[in-house]
Amino acid sequence: MEQNKKCIECGEDKNVSEFYSAGIKNGKKHYRRKCRDCYRCVKRAYRDRKVLWFREYKETLACEQCGYSKDKNKHFSIKALDFHHNKDDKLFNVSDGPYLGYSKDKILNEINKCMVLCSNCHAEKHTK
Repeated sequence: MEQNKKCIECGEDKNVSEFYSAGIKNGKKHYRRKCRDCYRCVKRAYRDRKVLWFREYKETLACEQCGYSKDKNKHFSIKALDFHHNKDDKLFNVSDGPYLGYSKDKILNEINKCMVLCSNCHAEKHTK
């Protein structure tokens, strides 16, 4: 039995197989309100906004040991700043958070567990 459903994003009538499952309720399978293509676009836009926020946030940080920052170095790169977890309470790599879909709050909570270090200071910290 072919079932069709209308996507709330693009307005097209599509087969339910073109929608992600939203689980089973009362013994009946339910589907998301947006088709797979529209859902992917929305998720991609959400991730891209979070990645941009993270880059802008990281530009405001500085190495806690040597002070390397955007203000003090004209060749500053946010890629040179690392998040060093001091304890064994690491849930995820902070820099992966925006790409994995974690919320800003969850990313900031993980950052609060870390020391911000430049790549050089971070390498020295791990060799001691």
